[in-house]
Amino acid sequence: MPALLRTFVAVEIPEEVRAALAAVQSHLRQRRVRARWVRPQGMHLTLKFLGDIPADQIPSVADALQTAAGGHVGFSLTAAGIGVFPALRRPRVVWAGFSGGTGPLADLQASVEERLAAAGFPREDRPFRAHLTIGRCSEAVAPAVVGEAVDCFVGRRFGEFDVREIVLFQSELKPDGPVYTALARVKLKE
Repeated sequence: MPALLRTFVAVEIPEEVRAALAAVQSHLRQRRVRARWVRPQGMHLTLKFLGDIPADQIPSVADALQTAAGGHVGFSLTAAGIGVFPALRRPRVVWAGFSGGTGPLADLQASVEERLAAAGFPREDRPFRAHLTIGRCSEAVAPAVVGEAVDCFVGRRFGEFDVREIVLFQSELKPDGPVYTALARVKLKE
């Protein structure tokens, strides 16, 4: 039986944007927002979670991603603002949002979803919402505290960057947090 690899498709976030978001995390900690904070080196913009797949399936997934990416030119995104899922009255995830090339991003994600569905991966039930998870709230977090913290970052920009490739990552769950390894990098059109 082939080894199974826990995988997902994502856009990498540049170091300067991750550093700006680490500063946001620090500010939220100081405001007593209780959460398990995502390590900055683990921040990424997920396009599709694949779950556990056989290692020998990686080349066919990379081919599907090549086909999906081949129809799209690079674009720019700006990390901007923070929010929570599912709602302020019951915050579970603290996220940073995006502005700028969100239309091209949604089109790229739809192509990834379509090509991977054709390769046998189930489609996501929920609509795509471009976000970058920066923390996961505990049960004890006070909605008012989170709401005030989110308000501090309305309209705040954390950095602009170009999206020129998508990456198939392996996620290894470790006691001190997940470790991500790039299995395939696929360029968008120039």
